[in-house]
Amino acid sequence: MPEIVEYATHHQPWFEKFNRDWIEKYFWMEPIDVEVLQHPEEHIIKKGGKIFMASVDRQIAGTVALKYVSPGVYEFTKMAVEERFRGKQVGKALAEAAIVKAKELRAHKIILYSNTILTPAIELYRKLGFREVPVDGPYKRSNIKMELVTDGTPDPVTIRTATQEDVPTLVELGIRTFRESFEEMNTPENMKLYLDSTFTTEKLSAEFREPNAVFFLACEKEIPVGFAKVRASKTPEGLNSTRAIEIERIYVVREQIGKGAGQKLMQTCLDLARQKRYEFVWLGVWEHNARALRFYKKWGFEHFSQHVFMLGLDAQTDLLMKKKL
Repeated sequence: MPEIVEYATHHQPWFEKFNRDWIEKYFWMEPIDVEVLQHPEEHIIKKGGKIFMASVDRQIAGTVALKYVSPGVYEFTKMAVEERFRGKQVGKALAEAAIVKAKELRAHKIILYSNTILTPAIELYRKLGFREVPVDGPYKRSNIKMELVTDGTPDPVTIRTATQEDVPTLVELGIRTFRESFEEMNTPENMKLYLDSTFTTEKLSAEFREPNAVFFLACEKEIPVGFAKVRASKTPEGLNSTRAIEIERIYVVREQIGKGAGQKLMQTCLDLARQKRYEFVWLGVWEHNARALRFYKKWGFEHFSQHVFMLGLDAQTDLLMKKKL
């Protein structure tokens, strides 16, 4: 098993080399990388963070840093394993040591930035409990951000797979959330035509019988606050010949917007798509729905096409967006 020790000054050459090797193999060195790798004590340790080194048979094999971000929040960063030691559980041992230290430092959240081409690393993070959140951050090469909540406080919002028994709840949620989102921008006549044809017990019961369709229900302390529907449907032009799955609906009640229910629903949809080994996730969003467009862009969706969406008798334009998994 790898031995994990805390960083000492003489470890700097390995800390720099291991990280530089993998960054230059897959990406490019950014100015922030050079500064941190050459001066880790100044940028990480003196600012409240920690660095760990792993050794195998008394040879330095890998490293990881725990960078202080704000009270209770640390960034899991600069993990690198020397190539000849990969596959020997070095990364797992380093990650677990960093998580233990973060808890000792009373962290309630650990974040990390990575790239989805680093498949083994992403799989490790998921096994450790990290979950994907919208991307932001200082690294141009990062297209995924993940976080791990560590304080043990029960999350008030939970997600479960909906069943046929939830149809009445989904009908009520569908009508409420659609009205809250679009009523002010459309005529009462068109809203009524759409809602009467879309969110009915008969219609949603039929949708449950669709092949490859799944509904997810978000609840806050057992009170339904949102839902999503994922289905494997005919892919639109621009995604032909790829394995793609559609997020047909994702709505939360107005008072939950920005509080995490939407993020958890999106994460659940993406997790299902990955489990089913789809290559892309796609969805349609009204061109005038600025809030939703911002939300999807933060999750890494990009515009690739458009189609007509009939809201009652009004022909509207939906932008089609995709995310590569």
